Amino acid sequence: MIHTSVATSHKKKQIMSPTKLVALSFLAVIFVGSILLTMPFANKGAVKPYIDNLFVSVSAVCVTGLTPITLIDTYNVFGQIVVMILIQIGGLGFLTFLYLFYFMTRRQISLANKMVFQEALNQDNLQRLPRILKTIVIYTGVVEGIAAILWGIALAPQYNLPKTIYYGIWHAVSGFCNAGFDLLGSSSLIHYQNNFLINFVACAEIILGGLGFLVVLDILDKIKRERSHDCRFSFKRVIHSLSLHSKLVLIMTPTLLIGGTILFFIFEFNNPKTIGHMSLGWKLGASFFQSTTTRTAGFATVSMYDLRSVTKMLMCILMFIGGSPASTAGGIKTVTFALVVLMLIAVYKGREEVTVLGRRVKKRIVLRAFSVFALGLTACVLGVMILSISEPHLQLANIMMEVFSAFGTVGLSASVTPTLSVIGKIVIMILMYTGRIGPVSLILLFTRKSQNRASKEIRYPDEDVIVG
Repeated sequence: MIHTSVATSHKKKQIMSPTKLVALSFLAVIFVGSILLTMPFANKGAVKPYIDNLFVSVSAVCVTGLTPITLIDTYNVFGQIVVMILIQIGGLGFLTFLYLFYFMTRRQISLANKMVFQEALNQDNLQRLPRILKTIVIYTGVVEGIAAILWGIALAPQYNLPKTIYYGIWHAVSGFCNAGFDLLGSSSLIHYQNNFLINFVACAEIILGGLGFLVVLDILDKIKRERSHDCRFSFKRVIHSLSLHSKLVLIMTPTLLIGGTILFFIFEFNNPKTIGHMSLGWKLGASFFQSTTTRTAGFATVSMYDLRSVTKMLMCILMFIGGSPASTAGGIKTVTFALVVLMLIAVYKGREEVTVLGRRVKKRIVLRAFSVFALGLTACVLGVMILSISEPHLQLANIMMEVFSAFGTVGLSASVTPTLSVIGKIVIMILMYTGRIGPVSLILLFTRKSQNRASKEIRYPDEDVIVG
């Protein structure tokens, strides 16, 4: 009997999948962060209610940027640093820091832990994991280091040297991790809408952070291989040799950025409360900035509340798509959206397979992409319905923007977050968490995987049903 109970308990320990461990690691960091932010030594004055601190912790770990309070007015330097650390952990993933700890302490990583890392980075090859994780750390350090210097230069005229250095580092982390948090007050970057350097640095960080670490590694590998050849370096050959994933990301990213810029420019051109009063050059610049920040960053150089309803709808679409896979960004991801569109094109043309750039995409990948799209849209629709009941004082367009911003881990808000009820805050926190770990992972977190392998081998007879 003793052996049986030991074997049973051992079996139970093995049930938890890598997906669940990844999802639960985010939850653990969130609750630790919320407790630290609730401590009196993290606050400037009276401690805010726990749900507000929990909201900030969820928003930071999920790199969203929505907050019911103003960080600079609520938390002291310790509290602000806690938020920054939560953003960094959330942006790169808790497991990346766990790997860094193993590496620095020269501890051996077990096969089970390697499988968890493999699941978190969506990789099939265990041998590539060390290089991928090292690339993530180095790439992050380089980009954030350069950005911190540029942020410091931009903010230097307003602050003393220690504060300039501190603010430079803080906003560099927030920008690269696509968090959208800032320490500049309650109006985000609106006061800096004509500051070219801040606009440039913020956009560059958002794009580089949302591009995806695997794409960066793929590009570096192909450039290195091209340079090793005796023939003349060819950038065209580098692009041609990239993986299909990288090509899709590099196509979708500029397409969404340019398309969003043009539409925002058209919709808001004559709106005096946003970009209507600007010169033509700054109108284009502000339009590009807002198109970029909807890639899940959350910085804003114009008032979100004063946007036209059609512009808010546009931003909901862009926020829902988000950035690229294996990046600091959220949303359903650019590649997911591309596969859904390609699937619709295949259906329209009567094809049974999805093909792109001379390659066939596996059916299981297409089904997963559609699942993420459908589940994400369902989560957003449910969120809008619940908030419409719990927050009757809010306009539907503003509710939709809040919900899609939460799910896309963006952080843009039409002044809705501070007015949310307790129910509203809980709904937004669930959406932020769902958007960060992914709707499919959330379902796997609360479901038990069948251990009966024989049932997976059963194939049932085919039968047609009427669709459409």
